[in-house]
Amino acid sequence: MRRVTVFATLALLTMGLLQTAQAATPDDAIKYSKAVMSTLSGHISALMMIHGGKVEHQEALLGHAEALAAGAAQAGKMFPTGSGTGKTDALPLIWEDAAGFAKAADAGTAATAALRDAIKSGDKAAIGRSLKPVFDSCKGCHDRFRKEG
Repeated sequence: MRRVTVFATLALLTMGLLQTAQAATPDDAIKYSKAVMSTLSGHISALMMIHGGKVEHQEALLGHAEALAAGAAQAGKMFPTGSGTGKTDALPLIWEDAAGFAKAADAGTAATAALRDAIKSGDKAAIGRSLKPVFDSCKGCHDRFRKEG
């Protein structure tokens, strides 16, 4: 009986969490995307400081790269239909050209994954070569799909 009660409680909690997640408002979606983008910026900045020798935290390099790749993989999912209203720097083009936005997001996902893999390899030259595609993908997406500011 105790197992059934525990299972039922977990099932109800899970259903409640799923319903809560599905009930996100456009403002919540905007807050989430801003939080993730801010995190991505922080990880790339930290990664650059370590790689550039400005700070000595080599042991954290891979962690920053993994977080960057994981966050970038979410970029294409952070702008659901209807979330373009409110206080956002996202341009309507994200929703008007969903295929173009998905392609740009995929480029960021691929670039950050390649950087992560280069860091795993320990090859400094490969790491250096992997940085430009990350910056290019970020800039390309921001230039096209984000308001200047």
